[in-house]
Amino acid sequence: MKATDGEGGMYELVELLFEDIRNHCDFDHAEFIDKGFSSAQKYILYKSGEAAYLLRVYDGASYSRRVEEQKYLQQHYDNGVMCQKPVHEGYVPELGLCFLVLNYMDGESGEEVLPKLTVEQQVEQGYAAGHELRKIHEITPETPFNWAEKRYTKYMNKKNKVAELGVCFDKQKEIEMFIEAHFDLLKESRVSFQHDDFHPSNLIFKDNRLIGVIDFSRFDWGDPWEEFFKLSKYTCEISNHFAWGQLMGYFNERIPDHFWLKYHLFVALNQHATLIGGFQNHRFKDTLLKISQTIDSHDFAGCGPPKWFLESSSR
Repeated sequence: MKATDGEGGMYELVELLFEDIRNHCDFDHAEFIDKGFSSAQKYILYKSGEAAYLLRVYDGASYSRRVEEQKYLQQHYDNGVMCQKPVHEGYVPELGLCFLVLNYMDGESGEEVLPKLTVEQQVEQGYAAGHELRKIHEITPETPFNWAEKRYTKYMNKKNKVAELGVCFDKQKEIEMFIEAHFDLLKESRVSFQHDDFHPSNLIFKDNRLIGVIDFSRFDWGDPWEEFFKLSKYTCEISNHFAWGQLMGYFNERIPDHFWLKYHLFVALNQHATLIGGFQNHRFKDTLLKISQTIDSHDFAGCGPPKWFLESSSR
């Protein structure tokens, strides 16, 4: 059995995992996947020449997280979410590695497919994505906790980190004042499972139709509506129409009156983290521009629908 990759030491370590993995799923060839932004090393496992499984390899310190991920993936799968079925998770202490094996989902990412579709098709597939996201949010935490307090602490940590870095973004003070004025809204939030990375790059299409949601590795708990701040951050760069459809599909075309205020709050809450990410990934100038464009395209004064939504509504 051979694994094909270009990762040197990791290549050798992963080969040592294969005997354990073969006790749970039969395969005869592994191919390294050199794309995406995940911290995991990813491999396609082939059986009789056909892609059968996806193997994700992580540092062993994250094993408890992988156990939880498998648990919730199975629940989503059982609830009818179009996600990969978990097959096996494992930990090999002597190698310092853990892993998760999933069934393989064949197709292309939404980032590749959506630009090729008609406006009507983009909207239709957005509706389908919204329906899947709604199902993902059906799972609630087993033990209730004070999510608003936890979310405020997270925000303050990001705000303080920005100050430590000695950087700032356009209209930062106004955004921070908006957050402080409206944060109490989150004290009444429903807390549910969050995919936390739901955008076209993590949606799989085949024959121009959505067939799956992948990469739940960043899952979190919180107000389900916080997922929507990524529409302006990622999805609208690919398709405003898909973003519009996703929102309409999620709410069955009946967006609550109070949605847009909370949406703006979540957009505001995530700008500090966006700036930190851009700084750490050496994309500071591009990130500053993106933040400025995001803020300018949103109505923080009146909290009505943002430009991307209005433009798609008038198509």
